[in-house]
Amino acid sequence: NQTVDVTDRRLCRIFTRERFDNGGRLFGGFWQRLRKKHRLEGIAIGTEDVVELDFGQMAPRILYGLAKVEPRFTDSYLVPGFEMHRQGIKKVMNAMLFTTKPLMRMPQGVRNEFSARHRVQDVVTAIEAAHPAIKDMFFTDIGHELQFIESQILVDVLLKLKGEGIIALPIHDAVLVPASKVALAKDIMLSSFKHHTGIEGIVTEDGSLTNMNHDHSF
Repeated sequence: NQTVDVTDRRLCRIFTRERFDNGGRLFGGFWQRLRKKHRLEGIAIGTEDVVELDFGQMAPRILYGLAKVEPRFTDSYLVPGFEMHRQGIKKVMNAMLFTTKPLMRMPQGVRNEFSARHRVQDVVTAIEAAHPAIKDMFFTDIGHELQFIESQILVDVLLKLKGEGIIALPIHDAVLVPASKVALAKDIMLSSFKHHTGIEGIVTEDGSLTNMNHDHSF
């Protein structure tokens, strides 16, 4: 059994590359170290169940914002020819944002996301073909800057939720909020994303149907 210190509620922003405009994600808080299932089933805010609201496709959509192009697709990780390998596409695309060198092999832990016949060069070519508007930003090590924009959005969301009297627990590109505040929290998240990127964002919702006996409340 995992021992949880529910008094561990302090958060800090961790920046990268010795710059205050790179990285900046919030780390800390006991809830971040829990599995999603345990967060949703074991945490209450007040007397309410919690719902996890996630920004969808955060990195590629921020890239489209930087390119000033509104995406015309619903899922940036559904790449033609690799529709059955969405998770692998996501991991390869992420790797393409945190390097300046061509990928010569599959990133660590990604090989089993694809068929044996798939070469990393073929995957990269397919991703670039699917996203011509942001192709030039791949392999520029822009990932740290994208994380900073993401972190600015999350801090903005947390401050606006606090201003509405809503307790929210951040998990990098997601927040836990009371079930009764989901609609307002979604509106705040989407407006903040639009403010920082210039394009529409995506927010997905994940709640637990078995969240009956809460051990930890806020």
